[in-house]
Amino acid sequence: ERGESKRIKRKVKVVELPVGATEDRVVGTLDLEHALKKGEKRIEPGILAAAHRGILYVDEVNLLEDHVVDVLLDSAAMGVNTIEREGVSFSHPSRFTLVGTMNPEEGELRPQLLDRFGLCVIVEGIQETEERVKIMERRLAFEENPEGFCSRWKKASEELSQRIKNAMEILPQVEIDRSLLFEIANYCLEVGVDGHRADIIMLKTSKTLAAWDGRKKVELEDIVKAAELALPHRVRRRPLEEIKGDVGSLVKQEWLSWKAS
Repeated sequence: ERGESKRIKRKVKVVELPVGATEDRVVGTLDLEHALKKGEKRIEPGILAAAHRGILYVDEVNLLEDHVVDVLLDSAAMGVNTIEREGVSFSHPSRFTLVGTMNPEEGELRPQLLDRFGLCVIVEGIQETEERVKIMERRLAFEENPEGFCSRWKKASEELSQRIKNAMEILPQVEIDRSLLFEIANYCLEVGVDGHRADIIMLKTSKTLAAWDGRKKVELEDIVKAAELALPHRVRRRPLEEIKGDVGSLVKQEWLSWKAS
């Protein structure tokens, strides 16, 4: 008889990588204290081990030291982190979702790391008076009564969580016509991105957007949205804001043309 292994569910971890983190803190190191006391070599896992199967968040990612960036690139590419200290080599799985924030005015990202980010969102300040007032009111409401505030928004949070779960269940069933694959390739060629990672990211993103809307078939509208998220940061010749405008104009023209046909 064949047995069945039990599935254990756990919350997705969010691990923060500080800008000033050393390579030993990120990769892991040899536990010298244990070695001196016990005469045994033992590895002390780092941030990459803690982030396995979770989210690795980096604030001011453009300010990371080059050697730390190299470590992230290696782990992101291989899905494995290797610790080598004092003649001891140890490897462990290190698959994580990398999330970073940055201010472009404080410096650019290395192209190799920039391309590792699947999607890019440009956050702009709120310019509408009413929306700014809402932000102040909700912040005050949370500070005065955190439990009451969370209770007030609990239902909306649960609905959002359920929608995510539904999308995850639908995603494996989502299909895309071959004609839309040509649309993806055309977008990537039009803006002049390098390599093929952008094409693949757009494909996966468009399928995810369809699943998010509860559909099992990708539409051109999904390709349009995916292009605005996946392409701007991959064109390195101009600032992100300018590129985003160009991509937006391109996909808008394609969208209007498709709606008219």
